[in-house]
Amino acid sequence: MIGGLIKSNRMAALAGAGVIAGLMSVSPAQAADFGGDCCADLEERVATLEATTARKGNRKVSLTISGWVNTGLFIWDDGYDSDAYVTADNGTTLGSRITFAGSAKINSEWSAGYDITIEVQQDDVLLAGLNQTNDDGTNFGLLYSNMWIKSERIGKVTIGQQSHSTDNISIVDLSGTLFSSLPIVFEGITFNLRNQATGALIDATWSSSLSCGGIGFDCNGIPQNVIRYDSPTISGFTVSASWGENDFWDVALRYSGEFGDFKVAAAIGYAELSGLDAAGNDTETLEGGASIMHTPTGIFVAGSINNFETDAGIDSNSYFIKAGIKQRWNSLGHTAIYGEYGSYEDGVLGGDLSAPGVAGGAALVGTSEVERFGVGIHQWIDAAAMQVYAKWDHLELESSNALVDDNELDMFTLGGVIFF
Repeated sequence: MIGGLIKSNRMAALAGAGVIAGLMSVSPAQAADFGGDCCADLEERVATLEATTARKGNRKVSLTISGWVNTGLFIWDDGYDSDAYVTADNGTTLGSRITFAGSAKINSEWSAGYDITIEVQQDDVLLAGLNQTNDDGTNFGLLYSNMWIKSERIGKVTIGQQSHSTDNISIVDLSGTLFSSLPIVFEGITFNLRNQATGALIDATWSSSLSCGGIGFDCNGIPQNVIRYDSPTISGFTVSASWGENDFWDVALRYSGEFGDFKVAAAIGYAELSGLDAAGNDTETLEGGASIMHTPTGIFVAGSINNFETDAGIDSNSYFIKAGIKQRWNSLGHTAIYGEYGSYEDGVLGGDLSAPGVAGGAALVGTSEVERFGVGIHQWIDAAAMQVYAKWDHLELESSNALVDDNELDMFTLGGVIFF
């Protein structure tokens, strides 16, 4: 009886509890001394262990634990002050995280699974709470919590908190340098602008002119509670659609393929959200991205566009382009060197400068544009599943409000990410 149990799958759970050694040391004669209800007791113990052990999942649904740690040195200069911070996530949207995921095979065609991801987040909802007076403030937050069912012929349906169909739709980059460079601006967006007459910090941040094209918060550029459908890939194309979270819906089309020595990827999506604010204004977002890489030389180009409109008359536009080269010049792994430029017009977020007690005393109104310039180097260390990078970004604000016009922000990031 004991020998049979040792051969069964349920012994894996007993091994996880450290009791298998004791069972193996019991002879057949000693085993009989347990009495007639010995096996019922073992069955109960096995059931308890299967319900509480989280190393590998249960006998039917797998469990995989993965993620990354992203940290580094962040140096800034806004023309009036400068400092250096050691950051938990470098102020980006790709903060350190841990994912619990798994799946089960239903039959030859159908499968089901789940994804729970916890991310290190800044206190600010934009996941980038660093500014002139705050150098950390990180905490853990739930990024994803969903379950899915998939058919190889029909596609995949996911329900719960997740990336909706157009989430990150404009982030298409074959260079793989997303940890150091994104078309969406996250570094520095929660830094306060300065009164250009006095140099004092005011209650408005760089996000005032970078959203929605730059950050995508009001464009629903963060995970939502939705139902999402993803089609099977046909000739390189994938269609997806999602709905939920207060009458939000979107659709997206993605493509990936190769043409001779060139790799190509592209995506475009459209989203609508009803009742964005207290006035019940609706929003529409159209955005997309594309990237191409010449495989023999490693020369690549990536770009994106974004248009965000509301019933209140807001019309925000942005575009971004990055170009560079990625080659294996050393034994550690590939190295990418790149330059980037972005333009972000008429953003929609930020503080109210006319609020009582706020330095400046005037609202940030009218037209605005942020220009972004940057260069970077990104190194892969294959033996350690690691990437390190160094980059410089410069932001310049032009605004019809002379109080904040000509604000500038320089940022240097030296960071690294390790995967597990």
